[in-house]
Amino acid sequence: MPASSRSRTSAPQPVPEPPLPAEVLTRPAPFGEAAVRSGAGVYWGPVVVAALLSGLSYALLLRPGLDLAAQAARAAGQGAQVTPPLLTHVTNAFGSVFLTALTFGLMWGLGLLGGRVAGQRGGPGREAATAPGETRPLPVAQVFSATFTLPILLSLLTVALTLLTPAASWAPDPAQVAAAQGSPLALQRAALASAAQTPAALVLVLGTLLGTAAQCVLAGRALRGAGAGAGAWPAALLPLLPALGLQLLGLLPLLLARFAHAG
Repeated sequence: MPASSRSRTSAPQPVPEPPLPAEVLTRPAPFGEAAVRSGAGVYWGPVVVAALLSGLSYALLLRPGLDLAAQAARAAGQGAQVTPPLLTHVTNAFGSVFLTALTFGLMWGLGLLGGRVAGQRGGPGREAATAPGETRPLPVAQVFSATFTLPILLSLLTVALTLLTPAASWAPDPAQVAAAQGSPLALQRAALASAAQTPAALVLVLGTLLGTAAQCVLAGRALRGAGAGAGAWPAALLPLLPALGLQLLGLLPLLLARFAHAG
């Protein structure tokens, strides 16, 4: 065979560009295939932005009620005991940021475990086929990190609803404010009780829980597109219940306040 012919046949194929993370929402299977063929890295951007927006949306949800409760406490002569609002807002935001980061770590770790278990049972759970005779590690971290594009959209919706909600909807119960005697924790509960009844709170709760489930479904479809075969769904669904439990833990104060008011 001539040398020129050998060079043409042995020339390496160009590596495709990594797909955009938002593509996992509309084309999960092609996204997974493109991610594994391009050797895409972890999409840290969506995870970081989702965590920050989660904290912002939760802090904004409680801000109007907290501010009104603090004003009422000061008017009643209890202002000396009230925690500075900025510190309270930062604390509320940090909790949501931490839970979002922890959720990603949980999805990544349990997704790898699910793929490994599927691989031990005989399925292609640990590696993905990219070409005949070539395999690459299953892109669990890449796929799950890209799915955090969905919580970004849900957080933006929550923020928009919060800003559009009339001020009267946030007013805390005057009896709760009076009984608080300036206690920061009691004022927080009063603000939480009023915020829990707003449409923004309902969107936050439903969006967080349904969005987490949707992330796992999108991850399963993307991993199948990546060539995981039968190992795709164990890797995608093993993190589902633990991730939902973690999100429920973060939403528990809001849920308890909503149900207590309904009762």
